Amino acid sequence: MRRSFRLSLVFTAAVVSLGGAHLASAQSVASGAAASAPAAAAAAADLKMFPAPQPGMQRAVISLPPAELEDDLRVQVIVGKTMPTDCNVHFFPARLQHDTLPGSGYPYYRVTDIGPVAATKMACAPSATPQSAFVIGRGDGFLLRYNSRLPVVVYVPDGYEVRYRLWQGSNEVGRAVVR
Repeated sequence: MRRSFRLSLVFTAAVVSLGGAHLASAQSVASGAAASAPAAAAAAADLKMFPAPQPGMQRAVISLPPAELEDDLRVQVIVGKTMPTDCNVHFFPARLQHDTLPGSGYPYYRVTDIGPVAATKMACAPSATPQSAFVIGRGDGFLLRYNSRLPVVVYVPDGYEVRYRLWQGSNEVGRAVVR
């Protein structure tokens, strides 16, 4: 039986390590338990195979816990920057480019094609004060397969932050209408 992939939110987390200096553990999707310290140490050792970040870039690492049905899960990589905003919705164009380590076939990702910040054009109240908000990049490639056996390694320009969200497919399967 083929399953549809309707996304439903599992949880949001900003558990990311920059430069591999220290790895934080995400909550387990299946049980809610945190990954062990030995697992974090093993994940840090796995980073040696990935290239060091180039000047002006930083390496963000997402360690995913094992899950029962990983084929039903997806990881949404969220790249953004905290900046002052007004009442409008702010965003910037970006792209998550997939690269592969030569010889191993392991994937890693680079944030590219970052454009200028854009915003909706609502009129803000004259008394509204600027607020600090996390402005996210929107574009292609930010939804990835869930794979707990490999870290999700993302190279992002300095000044940007990587967060992620897990999505789970629904057991509810819809049927298309032939017209």
